[in-house]
Amino acid sequence: MPRKVRRFEELARREGGELSARLADELKQNRPSGQPTIYEEEFPTGKTRVLVIWDDFDRLSMEERTAIILRAYRDGLGQQERDRIALASGLTVPEASAAGMLPFQLIPAIRKGDSVTAEECRKAMIDDGASVLLGEDRPMLRFSTADEAEAAKQRLSEQLPRSEQVWVVTQDVGRVEQWIDN
Repeated sequence: MPRKVRRFEELARREGGELSARLADELKQNRPSGQPTIYEEEFPTGKTRVLVIWDDFDRLSMEERTAIILRAYRDGLGQQERDRIALASGLTVPEASAAGMLPFQLIPAIRKGDSVTAEECRKAMIDDGASVLLGEDRPMLRFSTADEAEAAKQRLSEQLPRSEQVWVVTQDVGRVEQWIDN
């Protein structure tokens, strides 16, 4: 197979100016919730792998997403931080969930007589950064760890008083086929 070498810096100059500027601002703010979520993993070499989960990547190619991330790191944190990135990937919440990267989900389990409504819970989830790519009426609030999900549960309970009892953290366990002994 032929070897083909491309430079993302060239694509970064052409694509995603507004998104890269917004992502650069996010890098400086380090908010506790919302989108985008930025995961950084440092290798022993000092290089970093960056994963940005952001629904605003919807309808962009993987190359465009990578270019936006690299440009945002350069513009927001400087060329030295950008040069530390060995791998940069961008996914939407549904894509990251389907890939198994966000196995924890926070859902409202509202019962008759609870002091909050489904609509109040939906709005609170969206305010906390839930994905609505699958529909405004189906917000998806997903996390990579149980601790992240519990922190969101705490934030939502504070944001929506008397709602603590309705929030439930679930964890994906894989497809049935993976559990059946062949």
